[in-house]
Amino acid sequence: MKVKPVILIHGGAGNYRAFPPEDLEKRRAWLKKAALEGFKVLTRESALDAVEVAVKVMEDSGVFNAGLGSVLCLNKRVEMDAAIMDGRDLGVGAVACISGFKNPVSIARKIMEETDHILIVGKAAEKLAEFFGFKRTNNLITESKLNRFEKVYRDWIEGRRRRMMKIRKMVLEKKGIFDLTGTVGAVAIDSEGNLASAVSTGGYWLKLPGRVGDVPLVGCGFYADNECGAASATGVGELIARLTLSKLCCDMMRTGISAQKACEAAIDLITSKFGEGNAGIIAIDRQGRWGFAFNTAGMGRAIMADGMDEPKVAIFREEEFPMSI
Repeated sequence: MKVKPVILIHGGAGNYRAFPPEDLEKRRAWLKKAALEGFKVLTRESALDAVEVAVKVMEDSGVFNAGLGSVLCLNKRVEMDAAIMDGRDLGVGAVACISGFKNPVSIARKIMEETDHILIVGKAAEKLAEFFGFKRTNNLITESKLNRFEKVYRDWIEGRRRRMMKIRKMVLEKKGIFDLTGTVGAVAIDSEGNLASAVSTGGYWLKLPGRVGDVPLVGCGFYADNECGAASATGVGELIARLTLSKLCCDMMRTGISAQKACEAAIDLITSKFGEGNAGIIAIDRQGRWGFAFNTAGMGRAIMADGMDEPKVAIFREEEFPMSI
């Protein structure tokens, strides 16, 4: 089935109203660049190649919570999760709690293509990455993230007396600490009707070392199946995982409803279960229709489709953004 190629990406859902204008503009610029680079690949290669490239651009940017510039754990270290899925054969690769490599999404793809496994974690994932030829780096922590760590750590110590906060309370009471923005993801469909999804994150501020969120878990942070669609979620991983939100969205598209309606239904469900301010999702269905929804103040997103002169970018709900019903 021939369809028009489309790539839709996100740069995380969260409280973007608190961001200074210059930070928002940086994110818009990188979202645009990631969508454009992904679409260039999409016009000549597969949807799988396109989502990997788009996510790599965002991992390399230093402005998102993925790859360079990932947020820090309680022990002041970076631990990243990433995953990729091929809708043609349900191929999946994922890494969790990985440090020292700038493009976890590409390591995830190698796991999908070169091993019999789905998810490899921690030191074992790092050794495997070296075996595959990926180069280590000690430069994943940006100055801005280091400065932010000192503030959020101090706020946490002063406010909670060294006790960890439960997820829902953290979202409601400590928005400055529980910063949802910055996880990155992409979904795409190529001209052959093949779908793919990819996602990458550094988790959230002050997470316990070894924490694994929704991002590397099949059906939670991502899903893709040529028979229905592809989805990528962002937000509070522990809540998204409870509902396997991306698989839920794809299952709804399997019934024939559009990507937009499926995204809205998925976010309506997580909102009814856990309240506002915790999630966003993007999706493309097998017909090439795209959709997005979020229950946060904003969600960075960009789209490039056949016939568009350049990617369309938005963060806030009131901004103009192409719809496909």
